[in-house]
Amino acid sequence: MNSSKNPKMLAAERQRYILEAIQKTGSVSVAQICEHCGVSSVTARTDLDAMEREGQLKRTHGGAVPVTQLVIPAVPQRVHKNACAKQAIGRKAAELVEDGETIIVGSGSTTLAFLHCLGEKRGITIITNDINGLIYTERFLPQAIPACTGGILGREYRHFAGPMVASSLSDIYLDKVFLGADAFEPDFGFLAEFERTATTKVEFMRHARKAIVLMDASKVGAARSFVRFAAPTDVDMVIMDKDPGGVVAGAIAGTGGGGRVVLA
Repeated sequence: MNSSKNPKMLAAERQRYILEAIQKTGSVSVAQICEHCGVSSVTARTDLDAMEREGQLKRTHGGAVPVTQLVIPAVPQRVHKNACAKQAIGRKAAELVEDGETIIVGSGSTTLAFLHCLGEKRGITIITNDINGLIYTERFLPQAIPACTGGILGREYRHFAGPMVASSLSDIYLDKVFLGADAFEPDFGFLAEFERTATTKVEFMRHARKAIVLMDASKVGAARSFVRFAAPTDVDMVIMDKDPGGVVAGAIAGTGGGGRVVLA
């Protein structure tokens, strides 16, 4: 981070700096914000208060620290689970993104955690069907270009699905797609909870050379019925916090598809 003052820094740039400072050092103070951004303590505190309301951080006396859980406003409670694992996966996945690249990012809490780790990237374009991801990109990644697919908006999970997703991507082909998964069965593959979500993920994979799945260890073994969007042989990489018993790596290796598991 550059410690020099920047009196022309916009609110979105200040808030991105705050998130970066917390991620790198574990905290940020009002004095740091004033020094780096060239603003008054009133403005710094206003930024921190607004970010706390949105679940981006936790306010402390004289500054802020990370939230202990991944908090996303207006989405189901399940996104709060395994927040530390999702953040570690997101950081590892961010290493695969190059400046100037265009990527597709699917919906979900783990892929949103991935977006939180892209603040250092420059000139990237992020195509997504996820409303929360689109809003985060627009507000906190000023160096990125947000792009949204078409589709029917599912209000409960706030992402687009349906035939218009395919039509909006008809002329697009790029290097990488990053997808979440609701479950994994070694003999079957990667699963989504709903058919419309699975169909969208399949469509995304058609438009990228490399399919990268972001999935924490709790998703190994499906306790409920899900819909497959990819067999083990269909993906190029799975980024996980841990692979219980090497189940995922074993399933991928057994298919001879050339994919691999990377631990965050």
